[in-house]
Amino acid sequence: MPTSRPLPATRAACLGLAAALLGTMGCAKQAASQAEQEAEAKRLYVRADDFVRKIGEGAYSYEYINFHYNQAMQNVDRILTAYPDTEEGRRLRNGELKLGNYTLDQFRDTILPQLGDLKEATESFTNCATYLHTLPEANRAETRGALALILEYLCRSARADEAVIFATLNEDQLLKDETIIRIVASGSAKNLGLSLVKGADEKDQPRLAGAYARGQAVGGAKLETLTDLPALYPAPGREVELGVLQGMIERMRIIQGNVRDEEMRQKAETAREEQLKTLYAYNAKKEAAGTVPAAPKVEPVTYDVAAYYRETFGSRPLPAATIAFAGHRALNGALEEARALVAGLGDEALATVISNYYDYLGLNDRLTGRESLARDWGLGAAAATKCELKLVEYLTRNGLKPQADQLRTAAVAANGALRDQYTRSYMRGVFYSRVELFHLTKTTLIDLDIRDPAICAEILLDWALSPNRLQHGDSWGADQILFKYFSMQREDRPASRQFGTRRK
Repeated sequence: MPTSRPLPATRAACLGLAAALLGTMGCAKQAASQAEQEAEAKRLYVRADDFVRKIGEGAYSYEYINFHYNQAMQNVDRILTAYPDTEEGRRLRNGELKLGNYTLDQFRDTILPQLGDLKEATESFTNCATYLHTLPEANRAETRGALALILEYLCRSARADEAVIFATLNEDQLLKDETIIRIVASGSAKNLGLSLVKGADEKDQPRLAGAYARGQAVGGAKLETLTDLPALYPAPGREVELGVLQGMIERMRIIQGNVRDEEMRQKAETAREEQLKTLYAYNAKKEAAGTVPAAPKVEPVTYDVAAYYRETFGSRPLPAATIAFAGHRALNGALEEARALVAGLGDEALATVISNYYDYLGLNDRLTGRESLARDWGLGAAAATKCELKLVEYLTRNGLKPQADQLRTAAVAANGALRDQYTRSYMRGVFYSRVELFHLTKTTLIDLDIRDPAICAEILLDWALSPNRLQHGDSWGADQILFKYFSMQREDRPASRQFGTRRK
């Protein structure tokens, strides 16, 4: 039965009664005895102190801790404003009382801001990676790698607008623009990529136009569209032509991998559907909606990479283009041809050839774990490491985990500084496995015991970007990760990441 609204006179009487009641309550409060005020102040302080002493990192989520610590601060503020003349009020003002192990100033000015940051960092993969990759102990090269993955994840999640406004250091701005342009140009947001190219400094436009061209080729743009791009941004370094070539090669590599990895993708999709059935009664919804007919299969756009390379760079060799094409030939099994192409171009060029040849062996189930091309060809330590990191990934991807473990164990024994990098290569192989599905748990990343927080961020995003991303439970370990790397107990942390380097 609907409730009628009170008449004006009745409403006025109600308001008058409410005001009288409030006034009475206020008088009662003012008339509270000193003993009652002391008791209430003590109750508020004990409750606040209990929150801080009993609710700590590790055992509770940062969201839970943040809520209760803010409640503790509200209790203290209540004492200072409503009961300033009590013993607790005086002792709090004089700094004689603590909340847990923290002084009041430390709690208000350091712990609460850090908790706000930590809570924010547990809300998404990108938030977590953002905090990790700029910690003081992070390796600078890995920090840049993590930044590129953060931006890629945002762009691939239809959040390119967030990527564009993502705060970076000045020296990382070009990397940021290049990454965003390359990713969005491969999809439906290519107009955003082109606008970023046009709005860039003139000196940076060729490089960014190269990133745009690369993304267009990865996305399967028409050949005539790609060949028209160099005329729009001509440059002595032929960055656009190089971008087209690299994009063509990348697309052909994806197509080759898709054929090999299709079975695992289907298994992952089935696993995801099973999870949805359990969590959201997915099957009932699907049956109610009816069966959706499969879309007709469309053959993917392919490119004649060799023809483009010959026509564009054959008479005007460009080392970067030659190295990219040699890698393409190695990926197709033409090892000696690829090696001849890069003769005299240095160890890094040879490492590209070897890494792509290892990928070829993996795609064709011919990896054994006994591969030793880097050593046989006499590569230096840095280039040889690059090859071995790829080999560990491809061995793991193909289910040859004992061989991968043996290789990385020997490599880390020879150079312990490479431990985290070999762990990342191994985990990429696990995430992109061709033989078994992988489910992330809330302790997966912590159990790896990665020392460099930026590499931890990279591994997290490697998983988030993998096509068969699956997880056990509703947690991916955010609280555990942050407790390890960004704990508020650590004395070397700034009061808040917002006051540190992240916002520069």
